[in-house]
Amino acid sequence: MIPPLNLRVLAFFDARFQFSGPLWQALGGGDPWQTALAAYPARRHHSPLLQPGKALGRYDLADAAAAGRVVAVARSAGIGGFVLDCHRFADGYLTGADCLDPWCDDDFGLAFRWTPAPAPLLDEDAAADDAAALMAAISGFSPLVADGRQVLVVNEPYKLPDPARTVALLRRAAQAAGLGGIYLVATAAEARGGLLDAGFDALLDPSPAQWRSCKPAELLNGYTFLQAEAGQADGGMFDDTIMNYAQFVNSRMVDRPTRGKVFPRVVLDYADWPDHPRGGATLLASTSSVLYRRFLAGALTHVAQHFPEGERLVFIDSWNHWRQRSQIEPTTQFSTTVLDETANGIRQGGYVALTRVGEPAPGRSPAVDYDVIAALCRQIEDELSAPA
Repeated sequence: MIPPLNLRVLAFFDARFQFSGPLWQALGGGDPWQTALAAYPARRHHSPLLQPGKALGRYDLADAAAAGRVVAVARSAGIGGFVLDCHRFADGYLTGADCLDPWCDDDFGLAFRWTPAPAPLLDEDAAADDAAALMAAISGFSPLVADGRQVLVVNEPYKLPDPARTVALLRRAAQAAGLGGIYLVATAAEARGGLLDAGFDALLDPSPAQWRSCKPAELLNGYTFLQAEAGQADGGMFDDTIMNYAQFVNSRMVDRPTRGKVFPRVVLDYADWPDHPRGGATLLASTSSVLYRRFLAGALTHVAQHFPEGERLVFIDSWNHWRQRSQIEPTTQFSTTVLDETANGIRQGGYVALTRVGEPAPGRSPAVDYDVIAALCRQIEDELSAPA
């Protein structure tokens, strides 16, 4: 099922679930599933991590058949491509795209997400070499394109000391690598701060941890603090940010046109407590697969109405980020419920987009006399409007 009007739904994808290959070796080997799912909640308001369902199980992406099943399931839900992280190792990058690429084509492509180095590369030659290594890592695969160019998401762009310089370096490196051009998407909530002026083609909603777009659901006060001190409440709630899912969805979709050219990031769930054992986690509470479906459908409709054809992208966070509970893959606890709602949301959003935007005008068939049809329509209108 492919959405109409050139709408493309992309899902962030973790390619580290493999038991051989360069990426697995660079990460130190071991069981990536054990690493992702070993964490256990130590606080009462932390929901436990979900477990992979039977539909896909704990797959090994290095196995061609397993990777093919993952792509096939994603295609069947209406997903149009994956967004892979670029992992920096030594003087280059690894993505794991080689495992998925054999199953990609024009209807299902690969985009990439790049996070700049923690320490800015101030030396011009070093920065150029880094950009060249990045382009070498993302070229040669079935690209997911927007406006005819391969998509690259730049994470944490506000940490760049000079965004315009970085954009120029990336574009030159893309040309040198034979990509012909690159469509740069910056992770930022609003078309402000000069990122579009710096040369980025579009923006993308940040993750819940990067942009807390609504107030916390738990408004803690002095009485709650005393309860925590007395052991009657969980003191960890003072450290974590908990957002109500319904309010979160509303804050992400309300007045979207006023924020400019910002792609929607649709989130099913989010809980990054495994990476914040001492507090400071971001969590979504009272999540709902039905609200998620409406969130996805609304995002598709918005993109169809406000983005030019060829640049109509919606991002789902995520396909398999199990460690953050944001995955839409089948689970042991909920089977394929979320995946089914994903397919329903894509179908619903595509239908609503068609009713509001309309289908492209069809070509005229030489076998049809359109003048005769128009004359008959006028005759029928005259007869219906004539007095009895």
